[in-house]
Amino acid sequence: MKKFLYIIPIVSLMFTGCIDSEDEPDYTEWKKQNEEYVTKMENLMENGEKVYTKIVPAWAPSDFVLIKWHNDRSLTEKNLKPLSNSTVNIKYEMEDINGTYLGDSYSMTTYGDSIYQSMPNENIVGMWAAMTEMHVGDTVTLIIPAGSAYGSASRSPIEPFSALVYHVKMKGVPKYEKK
Repeated sequence: MKKFLYIIPIVSLMFTGCIDSEDEPDYTEWKKQNEEYVTKMENLMENGEKVYTKIVPAWAPSDFVLIKWHNDRSLTEKNLKPLSNSTVNIKYEMEDINGTYLGDSYSMTTYGDSIYQSMPNENIVGMWAAMTEMHVGDTVTLIIPAGSAYGSASRSPIEPFSALVYHVKMKGVPKYEKK
């Protein structure tokens, strides 16, 4: 009888383990769609030139972000470009690869005028890399692969393995830090 009492908890743990794994959604297809989308955008050509520039930060060589500038960069190239520890003001909208709204700076009014304020190094790797490549006044679309965003983690409303599409305007660098 004592042996039987030891077996019951083990069997019940095995059974609940099976139930839990069946309840978890399978993101295999979603992951594949996101990876294909990033590859498609990385290779997208317009007038014989790539639409997106691939930025691979030296400090994270396995990560990258795709950037499409919407402004004439020659007009902003002399403007301030933040460092990793600068304080940066941006406006942004974020969506997934299907155009599903995931968030924006317009619903965060802590700094007025729909500004999101942070240091680049306080953000996901892809956003950090992008912010340090932009000048004040630049308007861009960013495609951040899942590996440079939240990876396999879920962060509501962002599903695991999601590539993120950001529309960003660099408004200012109120605090520029030197190393």
